[in-house]
Amino acid sequence: MVPAEALISERAAAVVAQHPAPTTPERVVLGAIFDAGLAWPHHPVGHGGLGLDPTSQQTVAAALRNAGLPDGAFRLAGATVMAHGTEEQRRRYLRPMWTGEEIWCQLFSELGSGSDLASLATRAVRDGDEWVIDGQKVRTTYGHEADFGMLVARTDPEQPKHRGLSFFVMDMRVPGVEVRPLRQIDGGAEFNEVFLTAARIPAANLLGDVGGGWRAALTTLTTERTFIAGNAQPPRGGGLIARVVDAWRGIECAEPARRDQVARPWIDAEAHRLTMLRADQARRVGAAGPESSLGPRSCATSSASLTTASRWSLAKPVPARSATRRMRRLSA
Repeated sequence: MVPAEALISERAAAVVAQHPAPTTPERVVLGAIFDAGLAWPHHPVGHGGLGLDPTSQQTVAAALRNAGLPDGAFRLAGATVMAHGTEEQRRRYLRPMWTGEEIWCQLFSELGSGSDLASLATRAVRDGDEWVIDGQKVRTTYGHEADFGMLVARTDPEQPKHRGLSFFVMDMRVPGVEVRPLRQIDGGAEFNEVFLTAARIPAANLLGDVGGGWRAALTTLTTERTFIAGNAQPPRGGGLIARVVDAWRGIECAEPARRDQVARPWIDAEAHRLTMLRADQARRVGAAGPESSLGPRSCATSSASLTTASRWSLAKPVPARSATRRMRRLSA
């Protein structure tokens, strides 16, 4: 066992010994995990980490699972606070974020900006020691339960759209914040609209520099996409595409068109697999890049072509002579 693995195993065992899971509240256990440096092992000591290489994250996840400990789920804001926050902000927000004592949401999307996030219209105006926020956000997941939101707002309308943005820690409980549910077809309301009307937050809630909001937003989005891309990938030719290929082989169909309908999704699935492996390798060395943003899109493309291929490969092929006779009857 290498030194890093030994240290991780030792810390996990100590948490179990000091905080038996059946008799200790989960939030207390999560706090102990953070204090042991097993929350984000690549973070510095004192911020939920041990100063290890980013590749140690999976080793920690396995150690926590083997010890029967919770993993704290996915804390999207952690990477952004660590990368762009001040030392005071890191100490204030990271631990309660990890333990779940404080819930965070994402205040990015707007009705008028669509996929062009940088064109957002929510404004933040400096007034003494405060920022005054006005605008509307939409599709905010669990905004009704959140204590804080990661807010991107425009602080300088005179600058090009990407440069005029700033990133804030938005207190969701201050006056001027109204959260309205967006009802789903099943009656639930996980998503919300958030209306910000002269909502005031301290100047200290700015995360990063004024005008640096786009960089901070990219950190958040890259973390989100890398998390999606980091899911385990099947081996070459494995997963759902293997079932489609097996079904196609089982019907012994030699039609070129039918063969293409199976080959194309195989190529899509392999391209998706390789892209996600590349993204995961970049994440392991702490250099997650734009390839992670292709995760949801390439997954959707692969899934769509798999669906089409499944219909083709599982349908009973029509013999060539039968097809010819049918065409003759239809044309008669």
